[in-house]
Amino acid sequence: MSVLSPAPPPTPLSVYILTFNSEKYLHPLLSRVRPVADELLLVDSGSTDQTLAIAERYGCQVLHRPLDNFRSQREFALRACAHPVVLMLDSDEIPNADLIAHLAELKQTGFAEDAYQLRRDWLVMGRPVHCLYPVVSPDFVVRLVKKDLVSFDDRSLTVHEKPFGYRTLGQLRGAVAHHTFGTEAELFRKLDQYTTLAANDLRLRGIRPTWWRRLLLPPAVWAKWYLLKGGWQDGRVGWVLGRYAFAYTARKLRKATETPPIPAPQPPAPMAEIGA
Repeated sequence: MSVLSPAPPPTPLSVYILTFNSEKYLHPLLSRVRPVADELLLVDSGSTDQTLAIAERYGCQVLHRPLDNFRSQREFALRACAHPVVLMLDSDEIPNADLIAHLAELKQTGFAEDAYQLRRDWLVMGRPVHCLYPVVSPDFVVRLVKKDLVSFDDRSLTVHEKPFGYRTLGQLRGAVAHHTFGTEAELFRKLDQYTTLAANDLRLRGIRPTWWRRLLLPPAVWAKWYLLKGGWQDGRVGWVLGRYAFAYTARKLRKATETPPIPAPQPPAPMAEIGA
């Protein structure tokens, strides 16, 4: 009589989330990923709202690190995870049920690919949109990786960062809803931070915009993203995002021309840790 071999144990999965005053969507996000996460790690950059209290309620490990740029923040979080397979999320990205079900399935069958991309649907001011400069919606981003095979190295921009090093790429079922920019005021408050990082990328790559590029590129970007990419279909929100694309481009180029580059930072050690 043959004896069946026991099924292999599920593959453990780490989930990390980058947070800063992230109380608005953190509860639904953590409640959705908790069933498939063997480790929940938050890398927080100075929250003063209820973010840390919510994290404690879900048993998250919390590391504190000031945000210098998103590339370094992601690399730091990736290296801090305990398990070899890591799902990377932002605090305003909520997975749907199909994505969670696929993750549970892969934990049982094994993660055959080095990395997996997922579909991300963008919502601005509570409304699905066709585009938000410089991405279209939906877009597909690599968010599940075997951490020993990938890194966020100098090839990755500091604001529109992406991992490198994987050889095979799979596709996750389902999607995340990206609830970004709840108000017009929030959108334009973030403009200064994002354009500073983007301008620094240009300077570190040795690109110094000419006067004619500063003059012509902002209206060209507006026309591309508002007219050609379909922003006009999103009503008032689309018009606001068209203005954002123009302002982002103009300010990024001005900063790249007028300010010296900030040296690419190295991830520091965590400031503190709470939770278990």
